[in-house]
Amino acid sequence: MDKFRNKFIAFMDGRNGPDRLYKAFVAVFTVLAVINLFAHSLILGVLSWALFIWTMFRCFSKNVYKRGLENRAYLQLEEKAVKKFGMTKTMLTDKEHCYKKCSRCKAYLRLPKRSGTHTAVCPKCGEKITVKIR
Repeated sequence: MDKFRNKFIAFMDGRNGPDRLYKAFVAVFTVLAVINLFAHSLILGVLSWALFIWTMFRCFSKNVYKRGLENRAYLQLEEKAVKKFGMTKTMLTDKEHCYKKCSRCKAYLRLPKRSGTHTAVCPKCGEKITVKIR
């Protein structure tokens, strides 16, 4: 078993290997394959296998620089999505505060939930915002 392991390690030397984008592609492939079990769609099957082949190509590619750029671009998109949905979760679970978006810089302002019309100052851009809270 050690002989096979050493040969595999030597084979993977200088190759990209699995990264976060690889893991995301494998997850998407798995979901598409499970959906295709029930849908029996030729297009979906071809699409899922094409994704799998591309994923394996990325994993075994020796062009580490280009695969790294792809992974960094994916990580930036993932970070934006996590920020967006993380804020949405916070806004839904926080019952003591009201969240409003600044009209100039689009930053979220966290305001106490007190009925009436209030004036708030955006900490990011300094814009004065009039907010109605019900």
